[in-house]
Amino acid sequence: MSILSIILPRRKVFHNLHYRFLTLKPKPLSFITLTLLLASQINPRLFSSSAFACTAPSSILMSQHEQCSFVRGTTERIVYVTCPNDKVAGNLARGLLKEKLVACVNIIPKISSLYWWEGKIEESSELLLMIKTLDKHLDEITDYVNKHHSYDVPEVLSVKVDGGNGPYLKWINDSVK
Repeated sequence: MSILSIILPRRKVFHNLHYRFLTLKPKPLSFITLTLLLASQINPRLFSSSAFACTAPSSILMSQHEQCSFVRGTTERIVYVTCPNDKVAGNLARGLLKEKLVACVNIIPKISSLYWWEGKIEESSELLLMIKTLDKHLDEITDYVNKHHSYDVPEVLSVKVDGGNGPYLKWINDSVK
């Protein structure tokens, strides 16, 4: 099967739909029929470069932001920090929030950590901070944790967010300084 045999029929279908909308002479297709037809005929990757990447083209009635629920992340990060107890975890979370370096901190209790420390395997019960922020604040967050944490070498690990709920990612961006 050649690439032309794939592209040309799809182009023709899209062209015919476009023609129907412009002339309005034929009976218009229902919204569900149009959606199914477009989804089956158009490659969703064609639309992945927009700011609000979706798996289908924009609707006439809805903005891209309203239509899309999954958006490719650009600068959002999740930072993980382990803590020895509730007091340290709460103080770090509140301090980072007050400084507007983070949008949200989840405190996940009762994790078991096994790790190398000073040449031997250690085991401890800890809490995990799952911090939502932007990459521009990583250095400030690391400095804050190093200054206010009880560990000699606190864990601060950052993971890039490659996508998520568009309104939630926007909220992260709006919530930090």
